[in-house]
Order: sequence, then C-alpha cells, then structure tokens
Amino acid sequence: MAKKKQKSKANSSFAKTLKIIFLFLLLFGIGLLVYLNIYESKEQISETKEIKTQKEIQKPKPQTIVNAINNYKNEKSIDKEKNLNQNFSDIFANMDLEKNNDSCKVTSVTCFDTKETSAFGSLASATNIKAKLAIIIDDVATKEQSEEIKKIIKNGKKITPSFFPNTNNHPDTNKYSKEFKSFMIHLPLRALKFNKEEPLTLTPSDSYQVIENRIKNIKIAFPNLKYLNNHTGSLFSEDENAMRNLFKALKKYDLIFVDSRTSANTKAPTIAKEFNQFYIHRNVFLDNSQDLNDIRKKLDEAVEFTLKHKRAIAIAHPHKNSLKAISEYDFSKVELVYIDDIYNDYK
Repeated sequence: MAKKKQKSKANSSFAKTLKIIFLFLLLFGIGLLVYLNIYESKEQISETKEIKTQKEIQKPKPQTIVNAINNYKNEKSIDKEKNLNQNFSDIFANMDLEKNNDSCKVTSVTCFDTKETSAFGSLASATNIKAKLAIIIDDVATKEQSEEIKKIIKNGKKITPSFFPNTNNHPDTNKYSKEFKSFMIHLPLRALKFNKEEPLTLTPSDSYQVIENRIKNIKIAFPNLKYLNNHTGSLFSEDENAMRNLFKALKKYDLIFVDSRTSANTKAPTIAKEFNQFYIHRNVFLDNSQDLNDIRKKLDEAVEFTLKHKRAIAIAHPHKNSLKAISEYDFSKVELVYIDDIYNDYK
C-alpha cells in the first residue's frame, strides 16, 4: 500500500513537471511569434520609407530655364572661357582640309555646283521664279548685336539671327530672340580643331540621352524655335551615329537642322534622307575676311549663286563690317527672305 502511494506521488510529480515544461514551451513559442511579428513590421515600415525617399529623389523638378541649364551643368563640365567674338576664319585656319579630304573649299560657291544643288534642281532652271537668298547671322549673343540686326530688318532687309543657346557666357539670348519674327539657334558641336569651344558643346561620344536632354532644354528656353544650325561641328557632323542621334532628338521636338557645312564630309545629307527630311545647308560664307571690300565681294558671289540656283543660304557674323556691308548692299536682283521661306520652298 505504501509503495502504491509512493508511486502515485512520483507520477503526480512527473505530471506536474511535464505541465511546467509544456507551459514554458507554450509561453516561449508565443513570445517568439510576437517578436518575429514586431520585427517584420519594422522591416516593412523601413522599406516603405526607403521607397518613398527614392520616389522623392526621382521626382522631376519643375522645368524652368534656370533648372534646365543647371541640370545640364551637372552632366558636362563647363568651359568658362568666353568666346563671343570668334569668327570662322579662326576655325578654318586650324583645319587640315586635305587630311579631311576637303577638296572643296568651304568658302567657295563652286562647292555646290554638283549634286548638292540637285534638291532644288527643277526650280533652278525655271525663268519665272524669283531668286531667294536667306542670310543667317551666326554667333548672336548680346543685346547690342541683337539691336543692330533689328535695325537692318526694320530697314526692309530680312535676315535671320542665329542665337547661341543660354549658358553662363550668354544667359539672356532667349529674351532677345522673342523680339524676332524669325530666328534660329546656333548649336555648338565639337570641331576637329578649335580651342575656343563653347560651354555645353555636344561631342560625338555623347549618348542619345545627353543630346536629347540638350535639345529639350533648348526647346524649353526657346519655345518658338523651328530651326538650328551648327556652330563649328566639323568632328561631330562627320560622325554618322552622332548625327543620327542629333536628328532623332530634333525630330522629337519638331526642329529642323540647317547644315552650316563646316566640313565637306558632313553626314547630314545622308541622315536627313534617312529621316525623310529635306537637306538644307549653307552655300556661302560671307565674312571669313572681315575686310569691308572682301565682304562686299562675297555678297556679290552670294547673289550670283542665288540667281543661278534660285535658292541660296549665306552665313555671316555680327561683326561691325559684316552688318555694315549687308545693311548697305543692293539686293534688288534677288528676294531677301527669312530661313522659313527657303525651307518652305523645298516642301
């Protein structure tokens, strides 16, 4: 009997021990689940905050002209060297034309007596069509230059200023452009050899995104813009892929490229055809020499070329003698027109 009681007591003690162990394990399990649930919640809150932060970082800032310029500054280094009075004679003096297979002298009207005039060939032989000449004034950057050009237009001579895009060197060109019915942008593209490169000059190694962003910012600053021509750009325009990226970006913003033809090996004709666009280009440079008599002779050449081919584009710069020669010249043999009129005739 005593043994039975002793055994029953031992069993009861063992059962209590099991209950204690069971309760301990139960409480431990509940505690572990609570801990894991709290930890997971903290992780989710942390991830939500991180995603929110990333979205805030990626959220585009309102586009203003200042923003557009500052954004681009972060993508490319800034050359602070001012270059407001450069002229094309400086460019060509540093170019090895033979090396670039430039058998055609870039300042000669005879450069374009061959296939490059064929785009307007059918009209060139017509006798009842008024010959039209468009004169573009490149490198326009200051209010003074803008005012001088306005005086010439006010006196009845239609000329088209081509402004540098806004940079630190010339931050107000978009303001000056608003005072013109017809204007262009003088887009800096990298040259083979030129030591006075403009800030934010596009290079052949720039990606499409960089080129597209540059064109987008220019369009924001100049919302009425329709035409651009290249400032320098002999290296860039000889690169087919770079020109393809440029034309692609221009097409996106409904802009037309006018080739300054700073290289005889420009790929613009090929790429224009690829994009089903008309190829229009400079025919005569008027002021490689800034001597007044030399400029007058180049104006004679431009008029002669225009009479022969019915349509022509000449380029000058806002030098004192260039503007003086144009303002005094008798253009009665041809019709002096804006760049829009020339392009519309090709349509």
